[in-house]
Amino acid sequence: MPESFHGGLRFKTTMPQERMKSIENTKNTKIMKKLLVITLMVFGTVYGAFATGNNVTVIAEKRANHLTDQMIRELRLNNYQANKIREINLDVAAQITEIEQKHEGNEQLITEKCKEVLAVRDLEFEDILSTVQYNDYFGDRKVYSKVDREFMASLNEQGSQNLATNEKATENTTASNVN
Repeated sequence: MPESFHGGLRFKTTMPQERMKSIENTKNTKIMKKLLVITLMVFGTVYGAFATGNNVTVIAEKRANHLTDQMIRELRLNNYQANKIREINLDVAAQITEIEQKHEGNEQLITEKCKEVLAVRDLEFEDILSTVQYNDYFGDRKVYSKVDREFMASLNEQGSQNLATNEKATENTTASNVN
């Protein structure tokens, strides 16, 4: 401890300034912890909202990639064609996924709007594929639609299973917290 001079006498003192600094540091640490918690909560909220909005994009990407991979194999696309077809399929999958979510329950309207989107895709494919490839594609459109529907059904089934698993985990966590 530092020494202090008072009236010619030397004695040791406890410095109130050091205690004040210690108290201030403790307060600052508590404030910083609170700010960190608030910041993490904000990031969690923003990320959660982003992830929810991003769900359509993820589904569309999976859908487009699955269909494109099938087309690459069956139509024997070169790299240029594969990239262009993947771009088109991604755009179409995003549109169809949005239509399906927007008009959920109204199958007739979904079918009608999807046919319009698929007709535009057919025209775009005609510019990219060779005549033989396009004829093969055009003849197999129903097969590609079936593959897409089956893939989406499997994704929905996986999503339902994941949701059920998450709900069960939440119930178990809640039950263990109650005990």
